[in-house]
Amino acid sequence: MTTSTPVGHRFGVSGRASAERTVALGRPGQRWQFSTQWEMLELADGSLFFNSTYADHRAISAPPEALRHILRMIEDSRPTLEAVADHITGTATPDAVGHIERLLLPLAKAGILVPLRTEQRPAWADDDLAERFSTQIEWLGTLSTTPHGHWDYFARLREASVAVIGLGGAGSLLALALAAAGIGRLTLVDGDTVEVSNLTRQILYSPNQAGLGKADCLAEQLEQFSPYTQYRVLREYVSSPEDVHKSIEGADFVAVCADAPRFTLNRWIDTACKRNAVPYIGAFAGSVGPMYRPDSPGCFGCFEERLREELGLRHDMVVDALAAKQSWRYPAFVSGPLTVAHLMTTEIVLHLTGAAKPSSAGGILRYQHPNTVVEPFPGHPACNCSTTSPTAPART
Repeated sequence: MTTSTPVGHRFGVSGRASAERTVALGRPGQRWQFSTQWEMLELADGSLFFNSTYADHRAISAPPEALRHILRMIEDSRPTLEAVADHITGTATPDAVGHIERLLLPLAKAGILVPLRTEQRPAWADDDLAERFSTQIEWLGTLSTTPHGHWDYFARLREASVAVIGLGGAGSLLALALAAAGIGRLTLVDGDTVEVSNLTRQILYSPNQAGLGKADCLAEQLEQFSPYTQYRVLREYVSSPEDVHKSIEGADFVAVCADAPRFTLNRWIDTACKRNAVPYIGAFAGSVGPMYRPDSPGCFGCFEERLREELGLRHDMVVDALAAKQSWRYPAFVSGPLTVAHLMTTEIVLHLTGAAKPSSAGGILRYQHPNTVVEPFPGHPACNCSTTSPTAPART
């Protein structure tokens, strides 16, 4: 019997699904299935083609007949490896099961084969909740290598509290997406009002809401959209370090979507989150990240140290001038906040669930047409982010 299976070249766009997984095939009694992300196609030339919903396709050009038969079994009945070995070899001895394991290991590492997910749901997940989030729970299952992983990941989202500071184009869309993902509690922070001239990018608001507070308008919409999330509304600007502490109270994660006071706000949030060991992510100058995670390098402080090296003595003068300027106007197009909200949502969900390392943890996502790329960002040696403590020095 062939003891290993080469999984062929990828086709299409490589995404998160392409990451090799750490798997343990040898759990006695564990049943196996194809990931819902993949389907097996048997082509006319005899090859096996694994069609991915993320276009990360794989192929085996000349599969052994034993492998073909085993994969048909898995597709049809989701058996244990012991049952497969007994069917193929007539015995389920450790040696026979070991042969099956070695044959299937490359497919499991590629995420094509995964443990059969349990059909039993937790007691806290009633029928309505399970139906509302059923497709997302399926998606979470594609990130898991355990039978209960999809529910474990979803439970972490349900237990999480996220503060969204700034409810303009990106912030409002991010809040909506996080509610759609089932985040348990959202703090919505903004003292601004709806303006018709901003509706090209702040697309969740309407002309008839002009002059009304963004925080209340958004909260009303979100409460109708998802009663599964609790909403805390702060109808105020973040104008001081004390405002930051109030905004992030009780948060497990902070999303920085406000842009004033420029630069100074980011310093306040960086300091407060480090003191409270709360991770955060922001968008800045055509980029998302880096994500700050306690005891890990990469944060706004590191970003500022880089700028200080580039600008030299002018750095602090530029920061002061930015903070002092009360009025400015950016060119804007609707795809900008849509892109930011998409990237932030994915990064936050990956962090909160622990399903995969976010790209912005040690990286910056650059989104300038026509490409979105991940730029490595290992932090800066002059920053204290990897050794933060309640006594870490603050920037003002």
